[in-house]
Amino acid sequence: MSRYNLFQVPSFNPERTWADTWHLWTVMVPRRSITGRLLWGKVWRRHDGRRWIYKKFVEYEPDDLV
Repeated sequence: MSRYNLFQVPSFNPERTWADTWHLWTVMVPRRSITGRLLWGKVWRRHDGRRWIYKKFVEYEPDDLV
């Protein structure tokens, strides 16, 4: 099949589309803080086809944007 075929319909794969976007996840870290509570937080997560990629989620207050 030629890569220059103008009439080729691109395939639509909902699973791949979902995997290519970043999702906000709440995660629990399997260790405890000084006070004995479990640690948790929010991260951005997406799948690259082989593994999960995580990015730190930074939440800004409206006053911080000025």
